[in-house]
Amino acid sequence: MIRPFSLPDLESILQIENQAFPKSPYDWTTFLNLHALCPETFLVYVNPSTPDPEASGSASVRNLGESLDLEALDRLSRAAQAEGLGIDPEQRPLPGIKRRGLRAVERVNTTHGQKGEKILGYIIFSQNGHIISIAVQPHHRRKGIGRELLLRAMKTSHLKKVWAEVRRGNQGAQAFYAKMGFQMTGLVPNYYGNEDALIVQWTPGTCESY
Repeated sequence: MIRPFSLPDLESILQIENQAFPKSPYDWTTFLNLHALCPETFLVYVNPSTPDPEASGSASVRNLGESLDLEALDRLSRAAQAEGLGIDPEQRPLPGIKRRGLRAVERVNTTHGQKGEKILGYIIFSQNGHIISIAVQPHHRRKGIGRELLLRAMKTSHLKKVWAEVRRGNQGAQAFYAKMGFQMTGLVPNYYGNEDALIVQWTPGTCESY
């Protein structure tokens, strides 16, 4: 089942993030800011029939919320900067935008999180079809979860295209997008500092192999 992100999901999302991207995981301020920027297109994939033994309950999330301060919230992290300011999420060279994090906390919807759910993956995409981030819990990969998440973006009715940046050396990600009908449309030298980025894009009506 796919549903919108809500605050009680944050701890599970951070666990997936650290497992999927151990070298450069997004932090909790990033996800709060991303929710502020993309409240309708920050989605999670959950298996409601499987309890999550690793979840420590809502208390830790409440403690996290209680520990928020304006200095931390003022720091826009890489993906929020990338979507709001049009820069590379891996390089994050610009300073934070004041008080956007506070609005992120104010806008978080807390009505969804339920005890029986186990979050297996997430996707965040913008209103113009830019895939900001997509990740699946490692033990649940190759089960169609990433496909279902990406399809949700591809089936968003108003989008004229869906696109993402992929590291040139990430053969797995390139194969995944190609299987979903994406085509390489460009290359940005040194986009990730010392590695090029491939731009992959899907438009409605193109050859679809998913």
